Amino acid sequence: MASSEPGKKGFSLKDYAETLHAYLDDGYAVTSFDKYLDAPQEKHLILRHDIDNSIEQAMRVARVDAEAGCSSSIFLRVHARGYSLMSLPSLMMIREMEELGHEVQLHLEGGIGEVLGGDNFEWAERQRTVFETAVGRPVGGFSLHEPARLGGFEFAAELLDRWSDTVRYHAYEPRFMMPNMKYLSDSSGNWREGHFAEWVGKVPVVQVLTHPFWWFEKVPAENY
Repeated sequence: MASSEPGKKGFSLKDYAETLHAYLDDGYAVTSFDKYLDAPQEKHLILRHDIDNSIEQAMRVARVDAEAGCSSSIFLRVHARGYSLMSLPSLMMIREMEELGHEVQLHLEGGIGEVLGGDNFEWAERQRTVFETAVGRPVGGFSLHEPARLGGFEFAAELLDRWSDTVRYHAYEPRFMMPNMKYLSDSSGNWREGHFAEWVGKVPVVQVLTHPFWWFEKVPAENY
């Protein structure tokens, strides 16, 4: 995960923070989805974190974002084995994330109905109820976890229409993806089109997805 070439960026939090500053120095606004929707800039990076396993790792990255002067959208799961949204430590971290200026929303997933019965819409409603109960407010946006298990982007679009009372967006809408916006992701610990540091100044608007599990202070083993 670490960079082996001088000048190349890897997955250390130091490299991560330096990359955020590089975007800011180049004139980009680096914000959450909601702040982008409220005030899109000519040069804009939407910073997104999908939290698969650990809310503590999410909190660490959220603090780095805030220290750099950035906001981000943090998407939390309901069915994660590694954390419970209703535990006191999680609730305290969610509060801190929001106090730092970040947007906390729902990381929606499928596959539960394959084991327990019911369809994706039913389970999506259950996840929304749990999330809103935990955070004490309506959900305002969502990202899909393993989109294929949820019926793909067509399902997300239909769900967005059903939830239009409070939900402004889902993270895979065409307006946030190619060709309308560059999309970069560290999924599986691999930047398929190069580290997001390599894209500073090359595209005017970009969505960057990270999974805090991959990012470390000293060595990757500290995360697992």
